[in-house]
Amino acid sequence: MVKFSLCFCAFLLTIIEPEFVLLIEKQGEVIFEKRLEEPFFSLVFIHSVEKTKVEERFRIEPNGEMLLYECRYSSYGAGLPSDIGGGFALEDGEFVLKLDRKFERITLRVSHIDGHGIVFRDGPVWFKSIANVGDTLTFYVKPKLSKRSKIF
Repeated sequence: MVKFSLCFCAFLLTIIEPEFVLLIEKQGEVIFEKRLEEPFFSLVFIHSVEKTKVEERFRIEPNGEMLLYECRYSSYGAGLPSDIGGGFALEDGEFVLKLDRKFERITLRVSHIDGHGIVFRDGPVWFKSIANVGDTLTFYVKPKLSKRSKIF
């Protein structure tokens, strides 16, 4: 019986794979949920001093942690880093900072300035469209099991 159980569990692992769901909470209540087609997304915002867009790029690790691997911005000034992380370069007119920071959860406050949100391959979700200015939001990723579309 134990041999059967081990074989059955191994079989299940071949037909089920984890996918990830990004959740946004406000005061402990989930207000947004999105199944991630790819393990990437960007957090974008307008820098308070420079008034230019900043893009923080994340990759979802196999354990569900969010890895901040890159930060991109077009202007250089107060509050914009240049000497931390794994490298700093100018690419296609943008400053690029290579990073390696992992997060289980990220908490932020909804700004009154437009252009703050999370960007997925299929488009953005602006924080002001799902919450009020001044609200505190927490986002995180959790695994969700799904059947594989192809079995080999």
